[in-house]
Amino acid sequence: MPETTEEEKIHEKRVPISEHLEELRSRIIKSIFIVIGLFFVCWFFKARILEIIKKPHSITMKNLGLSQSLQVLSYQEGFYAYIKLCLITSVFVAYPLILFQVWRFVEAGLFKKERKYVKTFAPVSYFAFITGVLFGYYFLIPYGLQFLIKILGGGVQPMITMSQYISLVTLLTLALGIVFQLPLVMLFISKIGMLQADDFIKWRLYAILIIFILAAVITPPDPFTQVMTALPMIILYEVGILTMKPTKKAVQRFGTLLAIGVLLIYIVYLIFTLPTKADFLESTGTVKILPNAGTSWQPLSSEYKINNGATLKTERDSKASFLLKDGTYVIMDVNTEVKFVKSRNIKLIEGQILIAIKADDKPFMIAAKENVVTSSDSNIDIKVSKHTVYVTVTKGEATVVANGQKKKIFEGRQLKFTTGGKTTDINKVIKWAKEMQKKLNEQDRRNISL
Repeated sequence: MPETTEEEKIHEKRVPISEHLEELRSRIIKSIFIVIGLFFVCWFFKARILEIIKKPHSITMKNLGLSQSLQVLSYQEGFYAYIKLCLITSVFVAYPLILFQVWRFVEAGLFKKERKYVKTFAPVSYFAFITGVLFGYYFLIPYGLQFLIKILGGGVQPMITMSQYISLVTLLTLALGIVFQLPLVMLFISKIGMLQADDFIKWRLYAILIIFILAAVITPPDPFTQVMTALPMIILYEVGILTMKPTKKAVQRFGTLLAIGVLLIYIVYLIFTLPTKADFLESTGTVKILPNAGTSWQPLSSEYKINNGATLKTERDSKASFLLKDGTYVIMDVNTEVKFVKSRNIKLIEGQILIAIKADDKPFMIAAKENVVTSSDSNIDIKVSKHTVYVTVTKGEATVVANGQKKKIFEGRQLKFTTGGKTTDINKVIKWAKEMQKKLNEQDRRNISL
């Protein structure tokens, strides 16, 4: 007898459409029960899951010095948000099991060669999905959120709701998980003979256009996240071409795109990662911080990053010390408020600071009551009272520009100057005003008599 072909074996296995529908219904029901079971497990751990999902938000807000809490606008919003969170998490966890049910349904209709491809591609596909989710979780979402918050500027207090945040994070992570499977889809299409590498090369420009449109659909309406989503998709498209046709030209194109991508990521890191101005060392009592983008004071802890534009404040029972990134050491006395203007430049709003200035080519500048103290490699004590500023140099020397005059203070000396003008004898001013008023009255009487 002649050997039975693969096509004949499949033909022999054909069953009525009703049995196919019955098997499909069975697979769908099993998948639903798996998701429901995992949903209740996730509900039990909902607070922990929210903490994990919330991490990109917490990192963003901590870097900006803002409140890390999520808001709810109604009593029932939190309940519905938790349902959404647990449902999406259960589907995500059940993803391999659901794929297995799909595989069991379509397996009988595939040729041996096709089944081999699926068994090879399925684990790699899942790995690519996880890679895309992690890319969104650790990179795209934190930097995207930081971009969206930073463009608000100062004086605007963002209020992020729990439901909106969960929707945004899950949409982006799931979308990126699917996007990262693009090279596998392209390779699979090539293997089954539908399209070849040359077809993908010919349609490259159209593919890039579609990628940007797709990125605009699945991301928030801002250019940063759209570009940061489209760029990996373009690189993945080139990876797909490279796996199908690993020519020298394809390798060079991929290397160029990868270099551009790394450069853009580095630029994003420099722009959207706020450089830390100072490291908080220790304190007694409560020290508060007002971030540059914030509108409310918050207790300062070692977890906070002190950036340019931030303001620190001690109260009557607290002191603080911190180390600037250039090595300058600052101690804040009680009832003191200091603002970080820029590199090697701070403003003493009120109170008293002791500052050990690190030597540098650029002099250190302290503004106090609209007066300026500059120095390098010296220890200076500066105290601001209501109308007076005291500058004492315990090491080195300092230059002070006060009331339009420039003066130098040497080691062991102190300079005291008043602010808001010089003091005067108010009684003399009143007497002079009365005399002038008397003369004006006499002049008016003469004019009338004439």
